Amino acid sequence: MTARQPRDSQLHCDDCGFTTPVTTPNHAARSLKLHSCDNERERQARRQRRLDRLAASGEERPCLHDGKHPHGDRVRYVIDKCRCRPCRDAASAYQRGLERRHLYGKTIYVDAAPARAHVRALQTQGMGWKRIAHAAQVQPSVMWKLLYGDRTRNLAPSKRIRPTTEEKILGVRLDLAAGLPVDGTGTGRRLQALCFLGWSVGQISAQSGLDRQALDKAIHGGAISVKTRDAVRATYDRLWNQPPPETNKRERIAASRSRRRALIAGWAPPLAWDDEAIDDPAATPELGQSRATNRGRALEDLVEDVEFLLDDEPLSTAEQLARRLGYADRSGLQLALKRAGRQDLLDQLSRNARLHQEGTAA
Repeated sequence: MTARQPRDSQLHCDDCGFTTPVTTPNHAARSLKLHSCDNERERQARRQRRLDRLAASGEERPCLHDGKHPHGDRVRYVIDKCRCRPCRDAASAYQRGLERRHLYGKTIYVDAAPARAHVRALQTQGMGWKRIAHAAQVQPSVMWKLLYGDRTRNLAPSKRIRPTTEEKILGVRLDLAAGLPVDGTGTGRRLQALCFLGWSVGQISAQSGLDRQALDKAIHGGAISVKTRDAVRATYDRLWNQPPPETNKRERIAASRSRRRALIAGWAPPLAWDDEAIDDPAATPELGQSRATNRGRALEDLVEDVEFLLDDEPLSTAEQLARRLGYADRSGLQLALKRAGRQDLLDQLSRNARLHQEGTAA
């Protein structure tokens, strides 16, 4: 029995550089004898020309769309006809991926209906399609085709879009332009409620950074700008449970005038409005109808308001709560609590008054 010949023999041609495949010595010798130096040189030349073409950078053309398409982007290869190395690589990678997806029956697109419905919903609330496209960081042409199609080529709105485009569009939240006119019902009610507490229009103007004339106009409702609405809403959320400062005579006069103005006009306090209803034009303040006090509010609602304010600020005095609830002085509030049989609340307010006097004296 003869020994097995090794299969790791390689022979080289010194003339053309031909190298035999890894095989036995006899096969290697026969392959070297039968090879053609001319054919090997031609094969090497073809291989080198192919490598040179792959390594060479073709014609580089500038982007015709304000530089929106960087090198290495297939869009620049297709639209701008750029043939530089990065753009060609990107086009080749896309084509390989496309062939692979077709081979396995996969698609890179999803239904465009959910994204279109989201855009329509934002439009009904006053957000323009260009602003939506900017917020989603997609091209305006993509948004236009999604909504209206291509009228020049008589094409219907897009039926499919890329998953990344859908994700960007569905991630857009309502963001109206600052100057867009909107309904000012809720803004007027918030300003009226702050006046009920004693905040003057001048103080609200200083707190919100808005012009006083704009607030004088907005306090009666009507159309206002998004900027005014958002600024008043933020100021109201910060001040609705805080009385205005009354450290000097001027501030006390301003607070008294604001409360008197609110009482004469019949404006509602903050606690009369629910957060869900204050912006609804058809909503009404919850002032109560049965067992009315001298402020036109039900005793049950008044007791609930006092308990709520004491939970928020346990050391509030009857004088402070009376001003916040629209009473001229503490006697009206104390009488209402006495009629409701809430001696526990009266005792707590009395203790708070003593603590307040002791702290002032100290």
